[in-house]
Amino acid sequence: METIIKDQNYWLQLLQLAESGDAEAQWDVALHYDSGVTFEGNEIVPIDNKLAYEWTKKAYKNGNIEAGVSYANYLSDGKYCAKNTKKAMRLYEEAMKAGSLSAAHNLGTEYRDKKDFKTAFSLYKKDETDFSIGMCYYYGIGVAKNKLKALKLFKKWLKQGDCLNGYETDEANYLIGRLYLEGEVVKQSIKKARHYLQLADTDYDHRSAQQILWIIGRK
Repeated sequence: METIIKDQNYWLQLLQLAESGDAEAQWDVALHYDSGVTFEGNEIVPIDNKLAYEWTKKAYKNGNIEAGVSYANYLSDGKYCAKNTKKAMRLYEEAMKAGSLSAAHNLGTEYRDKKDFKTAFSLYKKDETDFSIGMCYYYGIGVAKNKLKALKLFKKWLKQGDCLNGYETDEANYLIGRLYLEGEVVKQSIKKARHYLQLADTDYDHRSAQQILWIIGRK
């Protein structure tokens, strides 16, 4: 669990523990350098991406699984270190075997970039990310196209309100709206289509949803 830094003394104690070789403390230090720490208006830890990378690497070498995934991300992106996709994939595999679901998803992304969509899909399934799996079924990427299954996965995923991000939320609502509008795998419903398309365009930034709403009208 990430240590809550309230003042400079807390931070110095955490640094001392990290420097002694404690993997959990090293991972905490990496996270704090990555995002910075401000408490009651006072900056305690400045953002330092290079140090975040260095402490992430140390935490991984001392056995922290989460740090291993983050270290692989650095290697995959080539940020603050030399890009090394092969090593990143090996680290993802290690973390996946240790039980990391995010590592499975990230490894799937690596295979996606290699155009090996079938392997990417199998890895996305391990992560159980309903949005990514739903997208694969919707477009037939790495698996036979099945828009009805995609619809069910999108709806299931949208109910998991604690794991949504803005883009994915909007896109899931947009695709559900399209499915109701097309009436191919479910009974056509302009009303339901409009509802989901409006959810997709809540911030008036989803142009595809806007174009359809211009035709069918907003509520």
